[in-house]
Amino acid sequence: MKINVKVKDIAKVAGVSPSTVSLVLNNRPSRIAEDTKEHIFRVAREMQFQKETEIDFTEFKKVRTIGLIVPDRMNPFYHQLAEEIARNAFLNDYSVFQCYTGDDIQCFYTAVEGFMAKNIDGIIVIPPRTMDKENVKLLKSVQKSNVPIMLLDRAAYGVFCDFVTADNKHGGKIAAEYMIKKGHTRIGCMMAEQNIYTSRKRLEGYREALAAYKIPFDKSLIYYGNYDIESGRQGAEELIGKGVTAIVAGNDLMALGVYLYAEEQGLSVPDDVSLIGYDNTELCRFARTPLTSVDQNTATMASKAVEVILRQIGKEEGDEVPARNYYFTPYIVERESVKDCNGQK
Repeated sequence: MKINVKVKDIAKVAGVSPSTVSLVLNNRPSRIAEDTKEHIFRVAREMQFQKETEIDFTEFKKVRTIGLIVPDRMNPFYHQLAEEIARNAFLNDYSVFQCYTGDDIQCFYTAVEGFMAKNIDGIIVIPPRTMDKENVKLLKSVQKSNVPIMLLDRAAYGVFCDFVTADNKHGGKIAAEYMIKKGHTRIGCMMAEQNIYTSRKRLEGYREALAAYKIPFDKSLIYYGNYDIESGRQGAEELIGKGVTAIVAGNDLMALGVYLYAEEQGLSVPDDVSLIGYDNTELCRFARTPLTSVDQNTATMASKAVEVILRQIGKEEGDEVPARNYYFTPYIVERESVKDCNGQK
């Protein structure tokens, strides 16, 4: 039977105090004679002492932490963004505490309060789509308390602080323009609700591309849902039923919903309907037909977000640094989900 030998047991056999044994076994600086040390080690070996692996946290300085609020735990884009933020923070000796709040306003409220109660060094917020006046007041209260805070990906009306995002308008424009250059003119667009910053901006870009190529805007070809698979499936049913030859999806999850609907109906991507996603997540490579998608420069966004929040954390009291917006340019990653209709009658 294994005997759990403790420091006090070794001290009793060695004829010294437990504190002396602890100093020796933990290699702490002391004035203990070398022969006494050797005697203690010998007794410990004979008694088959196994050093406990517990960490004495009292020896650590204050752990430096950043809070990250993420609205959608099912969205692979946010997983990728969160991982990159955690990696960049770690390289700067910070730990990241993540809270997935969904679109539950009370959960969002609790997460912010929790970070404040834990004396977090700074907070990065991706706002929920259901942001209301009370939560805007909450974020303003955080600002007044001098806890560094910034917004990522989505803007929040009435909250003025550093903001890091992709140029969503440009992303929507290049997605629609890509379809147009492939010979498509009846192009459907599916987005989340209009009140979401990213959705609104991507739709603006879509409309701008149509206008640039003198293609009339048809509001009946816009489908509003959520950034999820089911909305993509329902949107595909509606838009394909209206005769679109191509679909610009609000994100890769919605694009996945289009694939599911097409399979249910015996349709092919891209032969029957061309498709472009948004976010360039891992889903793109695993789709039945690899998905062309807009990449938001996720790694660069995450790196800048950490840089910005750390600059806020490190500024001296009284320093006045104006809030800034940082935009990164999306680009298209081509795969096989868009059919080239040029030259066809």
